[in-house]
Amino acid sequence: MLATICLLSQGTFAQTALDHTTFALGGGGQPSCSVAQSTFDPVQLDAYIRRMMKEYGVPGVGLAVIENGNIRYVKGYGIRDVKTRAPVTVNTQFAIGSVTKSFTALDMMVLVEDGLVDLDAPVTTYIPEFKLANLVSTRTVTVRNLLTHSTGLVRTDASTFNPKLTAKDIIAAAASTPLVGKPGETFVYSNVNTIIAGEIISRVSGQPWQVFTRQRVLQPLGMNTATLSIENLKKQPDIAVAHELNVKGGGSQPTDYLTLGADAPAGAVNASAAEMARYVRFQLGDGSPLLSQASLNEMHQGQVAAPDFNLPGIFADQARKVAARPSDVPASLVTGERYGFYWGVETFLGETLVQHGGNVTGETANITLLPKRRSGVVILANVEGANTFMEAVRLHVAKVLLGCPGPDVNAVLQAQLKLLGQDNVSIAADRLAARTYQPHASELSVLVGSYKSLADSKPTQITAVDSRTLKLESGFQGVRFAVNLLPLGKNRFMATSQPLIGGVIKFVDRNEKRTIELEGLTGPIPLAVSDQ
Repeated sequence: MLATICLLSQGTFAQTALDHTTFALGGGGQPSCSVAQSTFDPVQLDAYIRRMMKEYGVPGVGLAVIENGNIRYVKGYGIRDVKTRAPVTVNTQFAIGSVTKSFTALDMMVLVEDGLVDLDAPVTTYIPEFKLANLVSTRTVTVRNLLTHSTGLVRTDASTFNPKLTAKDIIAAAASTPLVGKPGETFVYSNVNTIIAGEIISRVSGQPWQVFTRQRVLQPLGMNTATLSIENLKKQPDIAVAHELNVKGGGSQPTDYLTLGADAPAGAVNASAAEMARYVRFQLGDGSPLLSQASLNEMHQGQVAAPDFNLPGIFADQARKVAARPSDVPASLVTGERYGFYWGVETFLGETLVQHGGNVTGETANITLLPKRRSGVVILANVEGANTFMEAVRLHVAKVLLGCPGPDVNAVLQAQLKLLGQDNVSIAADRLAARTYQPHASELSVLVGSYKSLADSKPTQITAVDSRTLKLESGFQGVRFAVNLLPLGKNRFMATSQPLIGGVIKFVDRNEKRTIELEGLTGPIPLAVSDQ
C-alpha cells in the first residue's frame, strides 16, 4: 500500500448544494456558533449515517458518541462482509490504522510519568546509534520531535510497509534520509517517526511495543479484546473484513488486511466501536488510571503548525487555488491546524477539536474529541480510503454536540471538491467510464514505452495488456509496483489494483515531453517523464 503517494477522495453520489442554515462567520470567514446546548438525537443521527454510507459507498460502520464524559451511543451499521452479509455490531473489530499512533504517544507518556523518559532528551539518549543526515540535527532531535512529526525527516515511509524490515533497518535508513529543516521547525507526517518512538518504548521498558501497550494501556482501560496484529485479529469471531474498490465490477470487494512489521506502533491496533468508546472517554477525562491530567492535556496541545494534515483545510485551500473567483469558495470548515503528540488540533465553529484519522488497506477510521465539552465521536469503516466520508460524519457529529445549526458540512466539502474534479459525482463518473469506455486502439498504443521515473531509480514502463488495458510499472520511495489501467478518455486511466486502486493516472503532453501524473487532492503528482 502506498498511502503516502497521494490522498484520493472516495465515494459515489452526494448533494452539492449548500444548506443555507443560519450561522455566523468568525475571523477569516470561519463559521462560528454561540449555541451551547447539544442537540444530539439518535434517530436523526441514524438517518444521517445511513445516508452518508449510501452516498459514499461504505459497506459497514462502527460508531460511538461520547457526551459530557458518558458513552451516550454505540451502534453498528451495515455489513462487515459484502459476501456473507454479516452485520456490523458494536463489538465488530476494525483495523484503526494511524489512530494507533495516539496509543503509542500514550505509551510514551506513561514512561515519562514513570521517570524513564524525558520528552526533551535527545533521541540518542535512548538509541545511541540513531543518526540523521546532519550532525547537529542528530545531537538535537528529541523524543518530543518524534511525537510531533517534527524531526526534519522527509516522508519516506512507503517502504516501511515491507513486513521484512525491522526497526533497526529503519533507524539505519534515517541516516541517509533528506531533511527539510531543523528539529522542531517543520511538520512532516511520517510513520518513521512513530517506529523510532516505538523502539524507544521497547528499549526503555524492556518489553516489545505490543506487550507494553497491552499491559500498560489496553488492559487498564478495559480494552481486553482489542488486538495488535492481523494474526490475532483473524482469530476473533466478529471482525470487519477489509474492502477495496471493485473498479471493474462496481461497489466494493474484500481484500487482504495489511500485515505490519516494524510499522506496528504506527498502525497495528484493531478494536471495536465499544472499545474505542472507552478509549475516547479516557481521553476526555482526568488521565486516570494511566496519567496525570497535565500529561493528558499536553498530548492534546498543538505544538507545531500542521496545515497539510487536515483534509477540510486542504480541500478549501486547493479549491481556492483553482477557482475563478476564490472568494466564492466556501470557507474552510477548520482553521488553526496544529499537531500535538500524535493528535491533530484544529478549530471548528469556534471550538477546539483534537482528532486523528487512520488508513490501512481496506479500512478507514477517525476519532474526534471536543475536550472542553468532554465529548467525542468514534467512526470505523470497513472500506479503504473513506476519508471524505469520515470528515463529513465527524464534523457533523461535532456540530450536533456543539448544538450548532449549520453549516451542512457534507455540502461544503462536496462544493469544494467539485472545483477539484474530486467530488462524489465526478468520482462516480470516472468509475462508470472505467467500466464502460471503449477506446480507439491508437489511444493506448501511442502511450506505450519507457519513461524516466521521477520518484524511483528504475525506468517506468507502459505496456499494452489488451485492447482496453495498459500496465504501469513504476516506483515510489524505493517501492516498485505494477498496476493495470483502464481508460476513462482524454488520456486518463484508473488503476484497478493495489497500491493505487481507484487512483487516476493521466498522461500530459507539454513542451514536447509526456509526463505521467497521479491525480490527487493537492494537485498532480508526477511519476515519470518521456525520455524523448
